[in-house]
Formats: sequence, structure tokens, C-alpha cells
Amino acid sequence: MLEVRLAGVTRDVDHPSGGPETIPAAYARISRDPRPACELRAESAAELEKARRSNRRIVFEYGHSSIAEHAVFNLDVTGLSRLGAEYLQSFRLASFTEKSQRYIRLGQDFIVPAEVSVGSRKRFEDSVGRLFELYGEALGLAAESGLGEERCREDARYVLPLCTTCQMGMTANARELEHMTRRLRAAPVEEARRLGEELLKAVAPAAPSLFRHLRPTAMDIAAMTVPASGEGSPPVLLVAGDDDSAVGTYLLALETGCPPPASEKAWNGLDQAEKRRLFASALEGIGPHDQVPRPWELASFSFLVTLSASAFAQLKRHRMATILPGRYEPGLGLSIPPGFESGRLRGIMDEAGELSERMAELLEPAAKGYAMLNAARRRVMVRMNARELYHFTRLRCDIHAQWEIRALAGGMLEAARGRAPLTMAMAGGKSDFQAAGSQFPV
Repeated sequence: MLEVRLAGVTRDVDHPSGGPETIPAAYARISRDPRPACELRAESAAELEKARRSNRRIVFEYGHSSIAEHAVFNLDVTGLSRLGAEYLQSFRLASFTEKSQRYIRLGQDFIVPAEVSVGSRKRFEDSVGRLFELYGEALGLAAESGLGEERCREDARYVLPLCTTCQMGMTANARELEHMTRRLRAAPVEEARRLGEELLKAVAPAAPSLFRHLRPTAMDIAAMTVPASGEGSPPVLLVAGDDDSAVGTYLLALETGCPPPASEKAWNGLDQAEKRRLFASALEGIGPHDQVPRPWELASFSFLVTLSASAFAQLKRHRMATILPGRYEPGLGLSIPPGFESGRLRGIMDEAGELSERMAELLEPAAKGYAMLNAARRRVMVRMNARELYHFTRLRCDIHAQWEIRALAGGMLEAARGRAPLTMAMAGGKSDFQAAGSQFPV
């Protein structure tokens, strides 16, 4: 059963009885009150109702919503489906740590969506039960084939549906939580709408002055709409991307003191060796855990990718990217784990796919995602700047990365490197970086 429980809140360590509203009220006055912050905190904590009135006036009447960001909440979220988790984790300014199907063997824990009619409930439950039986059989067969324990769980989960439950810990500030609850209330499925209500029930009593704009708007409804994925396409298609000049002209401006647009003309006059030297100098000494410099944000790449729900669960964690998913589409087929392409393991995948399609027939269009497998594919528009793409490939091209997301990240890197080879020259997994050393490639 879906449950959201408040686990922790911001508290003033000097005045802990005040709750999460007093620090925002105190910090709201810093810009206009000459007294030290510690005095403002003491005064705010001493008069809670006055602090609440201040929050309502400054955050909602004056529109200084950033004040609400000083109140932070930790929440346990349990009994949420994997599809529901996709709605929740689509929000950028929050932190999520989810119990992973990759590391844990699952029991038969799933939800029956509200969109399943009473007459179809048993058919739905029986189908999900059979998918869990196939999951258990796949685990056993994968183990017999010599795969390690972690890899067995990693691959067998591809037969599980998105109505399977999960749990997570999440952290978000009050401003983002207000945004989340309002948007979730506009979601096309009942579970996500209920999640919005449960989030609000958990946090509003602790900080009533920080939650006010809660009625969904037309923009919230539009934001929660997921389009069709359309026809099939290659796993990675580079739709648009900058070349090396996007970063190179700025590096040249830093080195010469010649600002744009004059540096653009100077860049065009450099030969390839000089351009390479410029990038090599900027990246000298970079290590596998270092972020590349901020000028790399000037180059951006847009991709259309086709991937499974399992891979999307990892992609969506890179929330600084622009990630616009389409619906899961049966016509896009399934992602089949290596080793599951033949024999009984392939038979398991085929049976699971057929069960999924029959389950989807029991659901209205907006809720069909509950019947989709972790192997089900969707198309996603992804836009990353070069700095974010470095971070993405450091993690997802690494030898320890899951096989599907590693292949996806490798394809994205190859496409971006084809457009901007100097900009992306030192991108790649940590393991690749450590193997090659920190020298700029020739």
C-alpha cells in the first residue's frame, strides 16, 4: 500500500523546537535587517506564528519563493509502483535513493492499478503472478548458465512489469515539494494523483506556512502528458549538436583576452594542431572524478534514443539533462538481455511479452504502462550539454555499468564525439579513463 512518511525536517540546532518554518522566516530578513543571522533565528524561533505570517507574506504575497528552499524534508516512500516512481522521479530538484531490482531478489509485491475494472482484476493479478513465476525461473536458469548472482538479478528483472512495487528515500525542499504535489495531482493515473495527496499530508502539518499554491494549472496538466513514441528508430540518433567551436572560441578568449565575437574569427584561423593544444591545455591534470570546466556547458547535443524501462530508470537519474520520454510502445519490441536470446530463457521473454500485451488490453490508454515489462521500450528525447555528457559517460560507460545503459551511453558518446571530437576527447567511463591515463589523446 502506498505510504509517504516524514522522516526528517530542517531544524534550527540552537532552537530545535521551532520546526522547519523558523529558519526560512529568519533568512528572509537577512537582506533588510542589519542584525546577525543568529539573532534573527532566535527571534523567529521565539515567535512561531509571527514566523509563519512572515513566510506567507514573503513567499506567496511578495513572490520570493526561494525562501521556501531553506526548509528541507526527508521522506520514506513505500508501496509505490515502478511506473509511479517514474512520475515522482521526473522532478529535477529532489534527491531519490531507490531500492534496486538489480541487487535485490523480489517477492510478489505489486499494485493493481485503480484503472483495472473489478471484473478484470483477477485476470490482471493472475498475469502478474505468472510474470513473477517467470522471473523466478529466469533467475534459476541464468544462474545455471554461469552468470554471477548480481547479473542474474539484473537480467531476470527484465520480465517484471512496471506495476511491481518499490520503495525509496527522498529529500526535497518545500518549494519543490509544493511544485511536485501540484503537478502530481494533474497526472493521468490515479496512483500518481494519490501520491501528490500523500506527499502533502506528510509535509504540510510540519510547515503549513510554506504550502499554498496546490491547485493544478493548465501548465501542470500539459507537463504530465506523455506523447506517443512513434515509429522505431536506431538506438541512438544525434538530432543536433554543436561542433568544437562552441567551447573552443571561449577557451581562446580565456587564453588571449580577446572576447567573443572577435575570438570566433581567431578560432577559424587556427589550424587543427593549435586547436588541439588549446583543449589539451584546458584539460591538463583532469582526473576520472573531476568535472570538466564550465565552458563545456556551451556545447549541447540532442539525441533521440530508444531504450527499455530498465535503462530509462538509470537515465532519468541524470536530471540536469532535458529528458522528454514518449510512451512505452509494444511496436518498439523488447530489450533482450544477452544470454536470453535463445533456448528456454528466450521462451520466458516471449511468454512475458505476450502476457504484457494481454494485460495492457485490460487498461485504459493512460494506464497501460503498468502492464509494460522492464524490457519494454520507449523513445526519449535527451538533450545534454557537453559537461553533463562527460558526467553521464564517466558513470554509464564504466565497466561496472549495467550492460544496456552502457551501450546507450557509448552510442551517445560516439555520436557526440563525431560532431565535436576535441570537446569530447576525454569523455568516457572511469575505467576507460584510468586505463588510458590522463593524457589528452593524439
